[in-house]
Amino acid sequence: MTERLKIIGIPPGQAPEWVRKEWMGLELPIEENAPKPEESIQLGVRGGKPENLGGYPIRTSDAISALNKKSPQAAEWWKQNVPLNAVPRLIFKKDICELIPDAPPTQPKQ
Repeated sequence: MTERLKIIGIPPGQAPEWVRKEWMGLELPIEENAPKPEESIQLGVRGGKPENLGGYPIRTSDAISALNKKSPQAAEWWKQNVPLNAVPRLIFKKDICELIPDAPPTQPKQ
């Protein structure tokens, strides 16, 4: 089962604050089998210093799709300002995320 997280704070980063605020409240699947932070190079989404080192990896397509449902304007900012095809995953700092516990299995109705 894929682990999920909920973004509970404004992520740091190079996007404008109004765009970063739109991530709050979203629930996203954590990418399984992503390279470990120490095995990958992290950059800021616009080429600057990374501000989410060691965070949770989210497949970029999943993240932008979820963001688009909440705020098409914020998703459009990402599409216009970041080469998303070259960014396989977005990293969200652990201290602005809350892991969502697995739901208990449901019992079939008899």
